[in-house]
Amino acid sequence: MTINKKEMLLSYIRVNVAPILVDFLFGKDLPYATILPANLDIKELNGHYENTEYLPPRWLNELQQNSNNLLVIDQIDTISKQEQLKFYELLKYRKISTFVLPSECRIIITATEINKDKINEKIYSLVAQI
Repeated sequence: MTINKKEMLLSYIRVNVAPILVDFLFGKDLPYATILPANLDIKELNGHYENTEYLPPRWLNELQQNSNNLLVIDQIDTISKQEQLKFYELLKYRKISTFVLPSECRIIITATEINKDKINEKIYSLVAQI
């Protein structure tokens, strides 16, 4: 990672205006983040029922307990552009189902290759790319 990209990433993280799309690091490079693999099953992405109570997804509980407030959607370009839309609500509204992300949560989306053939246009419109 070049110094300029690293500095830009840190400044984007500080201002937290939009999710950040990068192609120079991955979830494994951010050990203190809550990692959502792009191929995560939609059932694990959303909340779930236990008896009659609707509960938040397990990853959201982990994120709320993590003092870094860093959420990584890892390797989004490894799934189809159609499947990428399962993250749309999370990126646009900063919530999943009825559960809102912590206000200080930063979202980083990683990809091996960023181009129009790999990233869904709706997803791409919601992010800041470095």
